[in-house]
Amino acid sequence: MAYLSSAGPRPTSNSTRASNSEATKILPNTLYLTFNAPQVDEYHRGLFLTYPKSTTSGILVHAIYVDSKWGLEKRVTKDISSAKSLVLLYRIHTFDDSTASNVDKQFCDIEQVLERVPMGSEVRENKGKKGNPALGGYDCVIWTGDAIRALAREGFVDLRGRSVEQIMDESRSLAGPQDAKTMVGKDFGGLKVVV
Repeated sequence: MAYLSSAGPRPTSNSTRASNSEATKILPNTLYLTFNAPQVDEYHRGLFLTYPKSTTSGILVHAIYVDSKWGLEKRVTKDISSAKSLVLLYRIHTFDDSTASNVDKQFCDIEQVLERVPMGSEVRENKGKKGNPALGGYDCVIWTGDAIRALAREGFVDLRGRSVEQIMDESRSLAGPQDAKTMVGKDFGGLKVVV
C-alpha cells in the first residue's frame, strides 16, 4: 500500500510496552497527536497515523531540528505502544476505510498536506505562539498545531467543533505536569491513549 513514503522502515524497538488495556484502545486508520517525554524542557509532539489493519503500526510524522535547520521526519513505526518515551496518544480523527483504494488515496493526500506545512519561525502559520528561542523561535509544538490546522482546512480531519488550540491545550493537560521540566528523566508509568 502507498501510505506515507519514508526513507525506509526504521521500526521502534524498545523494551517497555504499553499496558494491554491502553494498547487495545489504539484505533486503526486514525490520526493521533503524540507526546513524548521531555528531554530538556517540554514534551515533544508529532502526529501518528495508524495503518488500517494493525492499530499499533503506522507512520510517525514530526518536526525535527538538525544542524540548525528544521525538517520533517516521516518514520515507519511497527509498534508505537513499545516506544519508551511515548507518554500520550490523543485521537484527532479516524478516517473512512470503506475501500482499500480510498485508504491509499487518503494517506497520499495527507502526506502532501503535511509536506506543505511551513517550517520555521519566519513562515509559520500561527504567529501567536512563541517558539523555543534556542531553536530559532520555532518548535515541534508549533509545527504540529499548524499541521492539524492544515489537515482540517483541507477537509481531511473533523475537529468536532473544537479549535486546534483547544485540542492542543486539552491534550497537553492530559500528558503530565504543567512544568514538564519536573519530569525530565522520570518514568511516566507507560502510555496513555485518549480516544
